[in-house]
Amino acid sequence: MWSSSFGQLPDPLPVKQSFWDRPGVESDRASEEASLVNSYQQASFQAAYGPHSGDWLLALPISSCGLKLDNEAVRVAVGLRLGLNLCIPHACHCGGQADARGLHGFVCKHTPRRTQRHHALSDVVARAFSSAGIPVTKEPTGLSRTDSKRPGGMTLIPWHAGTPVVWYVTVACTSADSYVQASAREAAAEMAATCKMAKYSDLSSHFVFQPTLRLRVR
Repeated sequence: MWSSSFGQLPDPLPVKQSFWDRPGVESDRASEEASLVNSYQQASFQAAYGPHSGDWLLALPISSCGLKLDNEAVRVAVGLRLGLNLCIPHACHCGGQADARGLHGFVCKHTPRRTQRHHALSDVVARAFSSAGIPVTKEPTGLSRTDSKRPGGMTLIPWHAGTPVVWYVTVACTSADSYVQASAREAAAEMAATCKMAKYSDLSSHFVFQPTLRLRVR
């Protein structure tokens, strides 16, 4: 049956299950991709198929590490991944319109704790440096003489060619109105990284700039 669908069997026969599964997975992917009819579906599919997009499903539910999701969080996460309706359409207090898929909450500037979540992500990067014995400072001032831009953090010792590295954490929503048309063809992370590189281009001569992206897929 496998040979009739995917071609002649190799000799010797491979022992890894991934070899036998891959042609069927690729065939299913092509069939599913051909059925997509709009930019939202295409962007969601590209994001879901991207490398590491499903890694959160493999995380151990350890409460002390903040990795245990309650039932409501799982419902929302799975619904977003599958593009399901999650709420009743309504007018947001910011003046925008929230659709049934709940995507407006990812881009609304009045969303509670949006700033706290951003700082929490930057803290993760800072702790990673500290764990490696590299001292850092968060949101250093005075790096730009033109508009007082502040990246997420900077190492206090040289990183490459005698210059420290600075990083900036940003979150991109694949299905946001500003991304959905383009992310149907290209990863939103690449577009967001390009924008950050352009924004901090004046720092490139004195620092190694590294954009750190987190995607809100779908």
